[in-house]
Amino acid sequence: MIKNTNQHEHSILFSRMLGIVSEEELSILKNKKIAVPGAGGVGFTHAETLVRMGVGAVNIADFDTFGPENMNRQFGCTLSTIGKEKAKVLDERVKDINPSIKTKVFDGVSIENVDAFLDGVDLVCDAMDYFVIEPRIIMYKRARELGIPVIVSGPVGFGASLHVFDPEGMPFEEFFDLNPEDTTEEKLMKFGMGLTPSELYLDYQDSANLDFKAQKVASISSSCLLASTLTGSASILQLLGKQSFKSVPYCYQLDLRAFKFEEVLVEGGVACMRDKAKLDKNA
Repeated sequence: MIKNTNQHEHSILFSRMLGIVSEEELSILKNKKIAVPGAGGVGFTHAETLVRMGVGAVNIADFDTFGPENMNRQFGCTLSTIGKEKAKVLDERVKDINPSIKTKVFDGVSIENVDAFLDGVDLVCDAMDYFVIEPRIIMYKRARELGIPVIVSGPVGFGASLHVFDPEGMPFEEFFDLNPEDTTEEKLMKFGMGLTPSELYLDYQDSANLDFKAQKVASISSSCLLASTLTGSASILQLLGKQSFKSVPYCYQLDLRAFKFEEVLVEGGVACMRDKAKLDKNA
């Protein structure tokens, strides 16, 4: 037998996964493509996690550059990358992990490029900034039309949430009760409510600390990594066709300070959550 001397072969780079996945499954992952919209607090580590688990292609989208205010939680942000485009820094990073990785870089997601961004994609790992709502709606709608699942996990407090949108299941706009006549702030409020239905963070803080005026969300690096842990595990299981997390209207929340993990069935989505909140207020 001729010994393989190429130390960058996919089968060598990811051989330590064997025993958790099979050789056949490792080969399957090599031929999978993911799309990661957002290369900041969670998107950077979403992409790196999945590339380190053998995924062979990734489309990256982000329109922003790294700034010093990103240092606390965005793992692509270092003194040497401040001022550089997030998507390009991530592109360089994944190529430094797997030289055979296939990548395409996009300047954000829009109605003009969404088809190209989702072309040939098996799974979307949504990591857009919380306050980017209209491009998110466009992307979810088109992904559903193309039969592509979307996974979104957001950090909050010392925890993270996870939602899986199956193209045959409840649509993104229906779950979050997003209507064309809603203002941007109304859409964002509904989005936030649906992301954290259990509000586990209320065990130790008063709110999710969303600043709508400054468009900032308080977050810490460990929770961003937790979000990538949830996304990475759910994504690999999804790509391999294994039993995984249930799709929306089920959602999941894990909080390491509250010491809680919950699977929540949000029947009727955010619209029903809002109706229940009104009833509880008037009770």
